[in-house]
Amino acid sequence: MALINEEFMAEVGLGEMPAAEKQAFMEQATEELEVRVGQQISAGLTPEQMAEFSQIEDTAEVASWLNQNAPNFREEVMQVFANFKQELMQNRQQILA
Repeated sequence: MALINEEFMAEVGLGEMPAAEKQAFMEQATEELEVRVGQQISAGLTPEQMAEFSQIEDTAEVASWLNQNAPNFREEVMQVFANFKQELMQNRQQILA
């Protein structure tokens, strides 16, 4: 997954946020992005696949499982990320207020 970092913050117009506030925002944004990606990918899975997926603990196994059961997950992740980035850019004035 793409990282929410200083470069990202600058790209969306939030680079000048105070340091402590920026760190908290980046952590919250990362969590929100993970939730949105999970929702997007899980929307295309059956309940059985979701149960199977929830049992996987190894990162390598997760990638392998996703390649097999959700072959377009990379594109979905990138689309969710692009939408999230656009949303932040559109709302940066409210976020900074």
